[in-house]
Amino acid sequence: METLIQDIRYAIRTLRKSPGFAAIAVITLALGIGANTAIFSVVNTVLLARLPYRDPDRLVMVWGINPKHDGDVSPVSPAVFSAWKSESKAFEEMAASTDDLDTITGGGDPEMVVGYNFSGEYFHVLGAKPELGRTFLPEEDRPGGPNVAVLSDKLWRRRFGADPAIVGKSINLGKTPYTVVGVMPPTFRYPDKVEIWTPLALSPASESNWNDRYLRVLARLAPGVTVEQAQAQMNLLAQRLAKEHPDTNNGEGVVLKPLRLQLAGDIRLPLLVLLGAVCFVLLIACANVANLLLARSASRGHEIAIRSALGAGRARLVRQMLTENALLSVAGGVAGVVLAVLSRGFLLTLFPNNISNLNIPTVEAIPMDWRVLTFALAATLVTALFSGVVPLLRSAHWDVNHMLKEAGRSGMASGSDRRFRSALVVAEIALSFALLIGAGLFIRSFVVLTQQDLGFRSDRLLALEAFPSRAQYPSKKPEKLRAFVERSVENLRAIPGVESAATINFLPLTGFWDERSFTVDGLPQPRKGEEPSADNRVVTPNYFTTMGIPLLRGRDFNSADGPDAPHVVIISASLAHRLWKDENPLGKRLNLGEVDKPDFYEVVGVAGDVHSFGIEEKLHDDLYRPFAQAYFPVLAFTVRTKGDPAQIIAAAKAAIWSMDPQQPFYKIITLDTLAAESIALRRVNMLLLAVFSGLALLLAVVGIYGVLSYTVTLRTHEMGIRAALGAKPENLLRLVLGDGLRLILLGLGIGLAASLVLAHLVRSLLYGVAPVDPFTFIASVALVTASALVASYVPARCATKVDPMVALR
Repeated sequence: METLIQDIRYAIRTLRKSPGFAAIAVITLALGIGANTAIFSVVNTVLLARLPYRDPDRLVMVWGINPKHDGDVSPVSPAVFSAWKSESKAFEEMAASTDDLDTITGGGDPEMVVGYNFSGEYFHVLGAKPELGRTFLPEEDRPGGPNVAVLSDKLWRRRFGADPAIVGKSINLGKTPYTVVGVMPPTFRYPDKVEIWTPLALSPASESNWNDRYLRVLARLAPGVTVEQAQAQMNLLAQRLAKEHPDTNNGEGVVLKPLRLQLAGDIRLPLLVLLGAVCFVLLIACANVANLLLARSASRGHEIAIRSALGAGRARLVRQMLTENALLSVAGGVAGVVLAVLSRGFLLTLFPNNISNLNIPTVEAIPMDWRVLTFALAATLVTALFSGVVPLLRSAHWDVNHMLKEAGRSGMASGSDRRFRSALVVAEIALSFALLIGAGLFIRSFVVLTQQDLGFRSDRLLALEAFPSRAQYPSKKPEKLRAFVERSVENLRAIPGVESAATINFLPLTGFWDERSFTVDGLPQPRKGEEPSADNRVVTPNYFTTMGIPLLRGRDFNSADGPDAPHVVIISASLAHRLWKDENPLGKRLNLGEVDKPDFYEVVGVAGDVHSFGIEEKLHDDLYRPFAQAYFPVLAFTVRTKGDPAQIIAAAKAAIWSMDPQQPFYKIITLDTLAAESIALRRVNMLLLAVFSGLALLLAVVGIYGVLSYTVTLRTHEMGIRAALGAKPENLLRLVLGDGLRLILLGLGIGLAASLVLAHLVRSLLYGVAPVDPFTFIASVALVTASALVASYVPARCATKVDPMVALR
């Protein structure tokens, strides 16, 4: 122990004598370890952290495959769920759920929360136990059963002050009292954003409902059954159901998805790409530090020779070098963890929370738990080993006599040392070039994406989402909701600074939607279950003007399109083309009712297409109906202003509350914010890759500069001889630049081969850009070459200023 302490003290004194070297080494290691720790903390939170359920790896989501939507996964009907549950032998248990929105009233301002209806066994399938009370009893999960609710820990603390006696108390959801029977622990957040759970209570009659697909199914695999075996069994069951019920299940399939993959969503691959990128940065950092250590060991040749001649054994010298390297690595590791902690706020922008159709998890915090700290420690150890092993291996070839003889020379490095350092630089250039190509492709994708038209103008546009209570505004009395909406819109228009206002049921980019099937008057009647469909949009007059959606043909809705007037509809351009190609659709009729009980709507207008789910998602066909002719208890008030829409939020809320003081808002947000969040994941990925690639290039440039500067120092004697024999400065400049150019070209060649492979691996993450994009590759080659040549030029200029008399002395 005493010897170790002596080594540490000596190492600290030695490093203090070379503060520049120590600072550069620590900063380089801190950047590499910090970047890796930061990204790993996100990977740990999303992909690795243990799910708070019993045997989570045995849990799977069971989705239907809807042929009407190009094979996209979808919820299933109650009848399909009942058949799966009773006939499948692949699962130990199966449960169903559906989403809901609840308004909590009483004890404060009304508050809208996201809820879920769970079948009675859902909590048991998950293996989740409450923090307080209990979950649902079988008799509560049936029609007519008692109204009970389970609260999330977050809602319990926020709304009810963490009341320990909350179990058994009554709360109001809308105007209906519910008894709280349990509170879930803080770790239970399933599904994301849900704060209250109530019983699903499927009726026996629903077992014959094959049409309405709204149930999300969770299952626990039976003992000994794998996901693949369960998938094969469910495929057979789906095929049989399709044959037995061709009107509703024709062509429908089934797909199983492990719960962990379901929760990770679409962010898994981008995270792995970022993790690969920071690994590249760490490798480059290690190579740089290894080069620094090689140069340092060469410059300390005289010191090492004297210590060896005085009796210091090789083992003692190696141990001393290891101690110095360990100190550098530990300092870099600690600084890296600090950088990772400071970066967590920015990394949270990977997870926008205002868009429901983004298939990514909700992440509110990125903890630095034991896994992350263990990873940081492992990265530090690996870095110490990788960057320090090279100088140690070279130490096996120390020749004390030679080192003493060369004491007066510029250095003691051998040709093999120089070749090895050059090889490290080539590797740095190759890795940085591959990373730069990846970043360039993502930047190009983002630029192409931002140039696309969403179909509406998001500037100066405010939205206030609300979900009126069905008890307050029943479907049997649609005039009550109609009056509330019409008067609220009038009040919004009267606010100073407002240009226009309107209402729609589901706001674009929020991820909420409703679908409506129909038939076309005058065309052959399709088979039941194969009718065309479109997204069901219910709007008030002036909606298209407010949103900035162009009307390509026909007219907008107006006050004459009331409940007793002939039914009218406006369709999107894509729907018009799908139904009638280039024929004029105005005057055509759609039947939104049944064959024997038709409900015809005349097409009076064609609107521009709107990318309601974001540019990257498939374009949906839209069918717009006037609010006066179609009751829908979901509202999004849209307000276009003359200035900053955030300035009128208070006035807008007051305008609506003047009509109903008990109406809560689900969300108040500007459309600019929604539009930005729809591409937030791409933006953050692009920025992180750009930063990492820039850092990698900087380290590679520093590596080139270091190698060439050191080479010039070692070859000072040679340069003096060349100058004495008549070599001109430009000859010496060309000589050093040629050395640098050879390293650059070799690194670019290796990096190009690696880039072609990596570009094809991330092609699914690109938008509007080919994996082998000529502009990206040419620009990256030019940037790396130019940066490296600049780094080579400085030591080359130094070589031209060598004084032959000094060099030969």
